[in-house]
This record gives sequence, structure tokens and C-alpha cells, in this order.
Amino acid sequence: MKKNYTCICMAVCLLMCFTISAQEVVDVANTGLLNPIGIAKKGNDLFISSVGNASIQRKDLTDTSTTATTQYLQPINFPTFIAFHGNDLYIPLLGANDSKVVKVDVTDTHDLLIDVVTNITTPMGLAFRNDELYISLRQEAKVIKVDVTQSNPTPVDVVTLIPGGLVNGIAFRGDELYITHGNSISKVNVTDSNPVLAPVLTLNEGITHVAFHNDYLYFTQPSINTVARINVSQSIFVVDNFLTLDQDPWGMLVDGNDLYIAEQAGGRIVRFDLSTLGVDEASKRTFTYYPNPTKDFLHIAGLENNTAFSLTDQHGKEIMKGKLAATDKLDLSTIASGVYFLRLNSYEVKKIVKY
Repeated sequence: MKKNYTCICMAVCLLMCFTISAQEVVDVANTGLLNPIGIAKKGNDLFISSVGNASIQRKDLTDTSTTATTQYLQPINFPTFIAFHGNDLYIPLLGANDSKVVKVDVTDTHDLLIDVVTNITTPMGLAFRNDELYISLRQEAKVIKVDVTQSNPTPVDVVTLIPGGLVNGIAFRGDELYITHGNSISKVNVTDSNPVLAPVLTLNEGITHVAFHNDYLYFTQPSINTVARINVSQSIFVVDNFLTLDQDPWGMLVDGNDLYIAEQAGGRIVRFDLSTLGVDEASKRTFTYYPNPTKDFLHIAGLENNTAFSLTDQHGKEIMKGKLAATDKLDLSTIASGVYFLRLNSYEVKKIVKY
């Protein structure tokens, strides 16, 4: 397997300041819930890995009269990001003395825990691809996989030596597995004979979990209490910090248009309706600009009057901003040579080269 020690982001992120207040979310569970991390759903039941309760908690979503959860499994030693495969709930246990992945059939009244993978260190994130379970090992900086149809599956390395810090959440989009590590997101194509880590996104703050809804990759940043997203179908990623929460958003679950989020320090699960975010018009509207590369002036046409713009460098730092007329020009003569990104409100992002 090839080693990848670098994670230089090939796509440049332009930060958007649009956020939605925490009042737009709906409390699902917030009574007696301590340090929730992971979320999984089966039918009308929401299952929550609760580190502070040392348990898996359950919430009947049809009962809207209470935000309290009931205890499902206890004691569970530091459960993290959980996932369903059929009726089986898979639970990674991060505890130092009990580090493994277990499962339980939630339709079985005996609630019998079965070991799936043992002799591993710090399992954190789970993602299924058919009958293969992919597991991120938080402190070992790698992702492994096992065939869950086997009674004693042997872990196989998928990608190792992942740089940048703790490896946390993982999620599939087709054959590509997206991985959070430190303040970065990378991906690997798991069908490759030697999967190689490819950089997707690097920001200033740590990224904990990832989830997909159509072409959008959603991710949590606990240190700044933000849930953000990018459209991975676009050639240039625009980070939309669309939701600000109260305390430490960690795990997520996408179910239809519902985004469930676990606030670890806040001790609650909230729900946000993704359909309220609307259509990404920036991917549909374009304009004319020339010359590119340019030495001084960039001529622009095809806009609506008073179109807001911002010009950022490759690190997302804003260099200039303002408004443009339907036909206008930008004076770039005073800025340093380099690559910049021009975003105009409701238009696609353009890469500009100044020489």
C-alpha cells in the first residue's frame, strides 16, 4: 500500500458567512442525556451512544410529548459513532481496557452483545459498503475493514499513516470513502488495488464527523460549534457554514431530509430540515470575465446590477469585497501575483490568476 504523508488540499475553500441560528433546529432528546456522540436510526427509534451515561440510549420519535430517552444498553465503555446493518446495531468501544467493535440485534429481547472485531485500538467511525464494515482507528491513524458475514473476521488495512491528527468519522459516497483527520477531510477509492489518500478539504479547525445528503458532504466542527457543508460535485469547494449550535456538535445522521446532530457538551440531539437550505444556485449561474490571467484589470459582464462580490486567496483569506454593476471591472493591479477565487452572489466561483 502506498504511503501518503501529505495532505495538501488541491481544491480551495471559499468560506461563506451564511449561518442559521440555533432556533431553527428542533430538540429531539435533551433530558438526562450526557455527552452523546453517535446516532443511528431503526424504524421510529433513534439510538444514541452516550459516553456520560455509559450506555446506548433510545428515543421513540413518535412520542413528541417528551425529550427524554430510555436506557437501552448499559454498561457500555465509551461508545462512539454507531451504525446499523440490517437489524444489527454496531457499536465501536473506545475504552482503553475494552477497545473493540460489538453488535446487538435490536429486535432480540435478550439484548445480547456479540464481539465483531477485537484486538484493535481506538475504533471510532463506522461505515458500511455492502457486507464490508469499515472502521476508523482514531489513534492508529488508519482505516481497516472486515467482512461481517464471517464469524471471526480478520481486519484488513485499507489506508494507513493518515496524517494530521486524530482519525474520526467516515462516510461513503459510491466507492469513495471520506475520512476526517485532524482539521482535514480526505478520501480513498476502496476499489483501487492500492487505495491512496486524496485530499479534499483542509480548514483551520478540527473536523469530527461526516455525512452525505445527495452531492453535499456535511461535517461537524465542535471547536467552533458549527455544522458546515460542501458540494463535492463542484470543481471548487465552497464551505457553507450553514448552522451554528450551542455546544460541541459531534456525530450526525442523515435520514431523508432530516439531519440529526449530537451535541456532545450540550447533552442533546437536535434535528434540522435540510430541505430548508434550498437549491445551490451558485452552481447554475455564470458570467463573462476576461482576460485571465490578468496583470491589472479584470473585465466582467453578464451580472445583475449591484452584485456583491468577494475575492479570496488560496487560504480563504478575503482580499477585497464590494459590489459590481452589470458590466464592470476589477482593479487587481495592487495585489500580489498568485491564484485567487472570485465569488459573486448567486453565481459560480471563478479561479483568477494574477501575474
